[in-house]
Amino acid sequence: MAGAAIWRGVRADREFRDPRFLLSRFPAEDSLVFSADVALLRRAGLLGPSKTPPEPEYKAFLEGTGFDYRRDLDQVTAALSPSGTYFILQGRFNWKQLETYAERNSGSCYEKLCRMQGSTAERRISWLPLRSDAMALAVSTSDMAATRLARAGDAVTATLPGSPVWISVPGAELRRESAGAPNLRFLLTAVGAADRVVVTFDATTTGVEARLQASCKSDDDAKVLASELRIATGELKEAQAKAHEAQDDPILAVLTTGSFEQAGRKVTGSWGLAKTVLETLLAGI
Repeated sequence: MAGAAIWRGVRADREFRDPRFLLSRFPAEDSLVFSADVALLRRAGLLGPSKTPPEPEYKAFLEGTGFDYRRDLDQVTAALSPSGTYFILQGRFNWKQLETYAERNSGSCYEKLCRMQGSTAERRISWLPLRSDAMALAVSTSDMAATRLARAGDAVTATLPGSPVWISVPGAELRRESAGAPNLRFLLTAVGAADRVVVTFDATTTGVEARLQASCKSDDDAKVLASELRIATGELKEAQAKAHEAQDDPILAVLTTGSFEQAGRKVTGSWGLAKTVLETLLAGI
């Protein structure tokens, strides 16, 4: 009986950590999905101490809860959907401090579910422990949204990337006029023609390699997309050369190195990110 109980516990732990079951907890909507093995990034030396002070809101959160993702977070899985933004965080949490933080900021906790107001009236923050080392967190118009992550459904059948960090974006999200930062607009306009885009990040000896895979409806659509991505990259290079301030933009510096290939209905691309660029992008977080 003891052996059976141990076996069930190990099986339950594996199932909980399995990305296919983790993703089944999220709302079944066409969402941007993000996953990061933070513990692996930390071991690779890609999450060193920030060289600049954290933003005031994040600093207040650190001081109030004692939670620092650079030290305490091991894995994050997230979905950005029309109904809200949902996270499952795995790591080390001081649940009592988290409850105290909510209550001190005009929030409340009842039967492990904590709720508090976000930066705007539409941003209601809720969280609850899924187990001692895992948190369900949601930012939505509903202050009960985190409870949607409490149960797993059937395992996701789609093939998932094996990289430590990856993002899967539906084409509809990329086609939104407001999507993305201004210096990404050229590329987003091009890649928005795809049905879905997956970007993976893998560690290299000098930093990180980002790889893109876009799925199109036809071979011809994929040829057009690859061509548009090459043109967009060329335009970014021209913009960087003409604008003095753009020459110091770390994101532009990465995007101008992109190379793209097309095979059938698939388009692939890659960019190299030096460790110094990552440190710049993560500064202040």
